[in-house]
Amino acid sequence: MNRAITNFNQKTLESIHRYSLELLNDTGILFPNEKALKVFKDHGFRTDDKMVFFTEEDIQTALKTVPPAFTIKARNSAKNIEIGGDNYVMAPGYGPPFIIEPSGEKRNALLSDVHKLCKLVQTSKYLDFNSSIVVQPTEVPQETAHLDILLATLLMTDKPIMGSSSSGIAATDSLKLAEMVWGTTDEPVMISLVDSLSPLQYAGESVDSLMVFAEAGQPVIVHSSCSLGSTGPITVAGSIVISNATTLAGICLAQLINPGTPLVYGLGGSPTEMKTGGYVNASPEDAKHTAIVTALGRYYNIPCRSQGALTESFCLDYQAGMESTMMLTTAALSGANVSLHACGTYGSMLAMSYEKFIADEDLCGAIKKLIQPVEFTDDAFAMDLIKELGTSGNYLMQMHTMKRCRSEFFIPDLSIRTIHNKWLEMEPRDNAERAAEILEKRFAEYEKPDIDPDIEKRLTQYVNKRKGI
Repeated sequence: MNRAITNFNQKTLESIHRYSLELLNDTGILFPNEKALKVFKDHGFRTDDKMVFFTEEDIQTALKTVPPAFTIKARNSAKNIEIGGDNYVMAPGYGPPFIIEPSGEKRNALLSDVHKLCKLVQTSKYLDFNSSIVVQPTEVPQETAHLDILLATLLMTDKPIMGSSSSGIAATDSLKLAEMVWGTTDEPVMISLVDSLSPLQYAGESVDSLMVFAEAGQPVIVHSSCSLGSTGPITVAGSIVISNATTLAGICLAQLINPGTPLVYGLGGSPTEMKTGGYVNASPEDAKHTAIVTALGRYYNIPCRSQGALTESFCLDYQAGMESTMMLTTAALSGANVSLHACGTYGSMLAMSYEKFIADEDLCGAIKKLIQPVEFTDDAFAMDLIKELGTSGNYLMQMHTMKRCRSEFFIPDLSIRTIHNKWLEMEPRDNAERAAEILEKRFAEYEKPDIDPDIEKRLTQYVNKRKGI
């Protein structure tokens, strides 16, 4: 199934690849990390101080060992996820330090918000796994916040998790906690995100985490992006080349450390607001990057990651719906395999909203329904029924309809489907207020998934010991 909505011919993709190789060979990528530099040097790579240079053969060798698809095990095996092929999985917002209330007030995110959002992830019909930083709690020490988030995710959800990539220590903590749950990390039990810096470099801490996860054979999303016109060229084409080169360099390092490490290819780019110098999210240019990343993922035969339901808005208005729908629909129809920020994100990914989380779930559900193949079985054609009823029949009460009436159509939880008079009588009509009612019900109905008490005790003891409690 080809979900591409933007056609990129082979010549264009080859040009992007060729120019990326030119940057990798002539300009190089900055790796301010002694361990990584040693890996490159031991494999005969040309280096100059902290700059590493890559040949076409280096990149091609690395790409050959990246699996085209892989499975991530969940604590509940019924919720394992497949990454690659036609599969499309979603996670909520990633990294916001703020919460936007329905009043528009912005406040710092707290550990209690992590817990509440874990409950929403667990009870979501459409989200497949949780982010490693669903929000960044601000009242706990930042050097150990990843432990609080990992513990909450492991205890409050039984869906797949993301490891923490904030540092090599955080990555190691992720693996040790996972070993307590799964007994081993010989198979993929988490996925993590490593972002590069633009232009053409990685932070030392990110490289540390990439190396830790690669050594353990745990999947990593290697993602690069730039702000068009400030940290990268102002054109989409230039942005693609600079980010593609950086992502390929990260992929190469992971495969040098452990050939066959599962990876997800990531690339993005958003305009710089030329009036203010700010970062603009959810623009048409952003969506074009989303479409192009899927084409490059297919070109390299690697699963790909896209952005999710992003918006610059701070409330449930038309702008939020328009921008979020454009971004997530582009990802789905282009063939993305993984979307982060699929639920709840406001304002350049800096804030989460509970009410938008609920609204975005409707969007996620509608899009997952949209990309499902249309059924063309004999039962779906319903030829006998059509002939039987002819021009005078009523299909509403037929058994064929009754058997399918609860599953054939997408049914939203928040969106309104009624006539005008009924709408006038609705109370409340406001999206945020109706979302608040759904939230109250979801929180009330949440049940903590079962976990072995001994495992829970060991997880908690490890976290407390690491925090010095």
